[in-house]
Amino acid sequence: MRIFAVADIHNRDVGKLEVEDVDVVIVAGDFTNADGVDFAKETVKKLEENFPEAKILAVPGNMDVKEVLDFLEEKGVSIHGKVVEVNGVKIGGLGGSNITPFRTPFELEENEILAALEGLECDIAVIHTPPFGYYDWIAGASVGSRAVREWMDRKKPKLLICAHIHEYEGTARVGDTLIVKLGAAMNGRCAIIDVDDRLNEVIVRFEKI
Repeated sequence: MRIFAVADIHNRDVGKLEVEDVDVVIVAGDFTNADGVDFAKETVKKLEENFPEAKILAVPGNMDVKEVLDFLEEKGVSIHGKVVEVNGVKIGGLGGSNITPFRTPFELEENEILAALEGLECDIAVIHTPPFGYYDWIAGASVGSRAVREWMDRKKPKLLICAHIHEYEGTARVGDTLIVKLGAAMNGRCAIIDVDDRLNEVIVRFEKI
């Protein structure tokens, strides 16, 4: 299965994308800059045009207003707080972020994140905020979610795709879980992730849009 993954688009036009044989398109949050739903609608439409045969799945980010989540739900692409199955692989997600100093539209307390994740049993997790301690450093301090870290350590998804902190992209192996931290699409970054049927072999390429 081939996954095309983007996040932190923040109103950047994704344009025409030349990626072949994509089965799943994942948007790991932050379509917008807290300025309505129109750009999220445009982005999903363009992704549908770029990848007409692919399944599109998305969660909102902390900068996405409630109307973005409502649209994703109505469109049938939201995996916020739920799990869907694609080609035998269970993909679940959670949008928003832990609390920031900026009072963005979609922030959750750590106990709320933990409660929302509790029933999530999946092979691939798409969570906007990174787990505490991984690709989450600002001014030398980790600002990722402790609840996401606790859930990851207990549930051990094969793959955890996250975003939110624009400065970093990369991968990290934590026990049975491979973390894939996406770079910001607003800076022209995306990832192509190839996985086998059992997710035992994962190849990640970070690319420029």
